[in-house]
Amino acid sequence: MKRFFFFILLVLIGSANLHAQFSRIDAQAERWLAFLHQSVEPLYRKPTRKELKAIEPRRELFDKYAEFLRQPKTGLTKLIDDKGCAENTKVVVATDNCLQYTMPGAGSSFSFRTENYRIPRLADLTFTDKSFQAGGVLLHGIFVNIGNVPLEEVNLQTKGLKYLADFQPEPDYEKGMKVDLQLIQGIKNDGFLYRRGLFSVENTTFALRSIAYGGKYFRAIKNLTYNEFAFDKRKDVIVVFRIVEKDETGNVTILWKELQEKDSPKVKRAPPPDKKDE
Repeated sequence: MKRFFFFILLVLIGSANLHAQFSRIDAQAERWLAFLHQSVEPLYRKPTRKELKAIEPRRELFDKYAEFLRQPKTGLTKLIDDKGCAENTKVVVATDNCLQYTMPGAGSSFSFRTENYRIPRLADLTFTDKSFQAGGVLLHGIFVNIGNVPLEEVNLQTKGLKYLADFQPEPDYEKGMKVDLQLIQGIKNDGFLYRRGLFSVENTTFALRSIAYGGKYFRAIKNLTYNEFAFDKRKDVIVVFRIVEKDETGNVTILWKELQEKDSPKVKRAPPPDKKDE
């Protein structure tokens, strides 16, 4: 009998210990969710209706290109010339100019994969210093200027797009970095220059292939680490676009069309976690 009561006592003590452990786990989970809600999710939120209204293209442009915009996977997007407003992805720089653009990326960075403004490292295209740049992480962005070709006439068989369409993704991290260095310097093929960034030019059509590799990319905020790609749509897209308006402050409005979207491969060996807090 004494052994039986001793066994029951051990079970009760064990249950109490388990309960305490689960309580600690629950508390940790609650802190994690609070951290996620307060510190992480705002970086990847969609712009509000008010924020989008502040950088909406002119109504006359929507009317002018209404027929083109009735096609699927097309858009009219205004890009704000980056003045350093999105340098810190957590806090918008508090200048009069930056306070106009409070969404993630400050209106200078756009993702065709999500069809919305994003922070620069998750964007397909960033407009800065009179140029188009593809500075996303674990992303091969390849621009080409194909000349003054009407956007309505461009397809994957258009001259200049063959290299983009035939380009083979490189999911190996080390090999991919070497390819990236080549794209930064520029690759010449069949009379065209393919680069990770090109100067913006009016009356010109650009094509972009953006390969956002899948996998995991770890970030740390307040010593807590999370996978940033859980907040992104990792795809492989080919898009064509051209500037249809440039305002007096240097901002541009682009008309664009997606020609192709497919799954992108996962990085085979991801880079080490970025432990620098925002």
